[in-house]
Amino acid sequence: MRRKFGILGILSAFAAILIWTVCQAQEVNISGNNPYIQEYVSQSEENWNKSIIYVFYNNAECNTCAQAIGMIYNLYEQNYSGQYSYFEINYADPGEYNFVEDYDLNSPLSIVLVRVNDGMARGYYKIDNPQFWIEDPSYFSQYITSQINNFFN
Repeated sequence: MRRKFGILGILSAFAAILIWTVCQAQEVNISGNNPYIQEYVSQSEENWNKSIIYVFYNNAECNTCAQAIGMIYNLYEQNYSGQYSYFEINYADPGEYNFVEDYDLNSPLSIVLVRVNDGMARGYYKIDNPQFWIEDPSYFSQYITSQINNFFN
């Protein structure tokens, strides 16, 4: 039996592939030291081996980003507040360290996990567009938590 795929089916498949591609996390295993990490480490001995959870946003219009940031912060408070540092940064603000280059930022909202060891950044893991998953809070929490745990452990 032959199946016919109408234009709606093709568009649905294309949309699913596009969302999957845009929402994928990326791990980059570079080691390095940048001025922002140097400043962070020098603020406290505790930061010498304390990894970072960044939540980066920009000035792009995003109706669900504020809600997603709130959900991310709640996950941090519930699970990671003693283990990792947490920073929310508008990477579009002038005068900010050039996070765009370091973490290849181009989405309205990204979570960047930076492994810090011996006072240096030892790689990062980026999750772009987590705001796309806020309609399913259970999936959102499970996915973000598993990504954080998998990268840092």
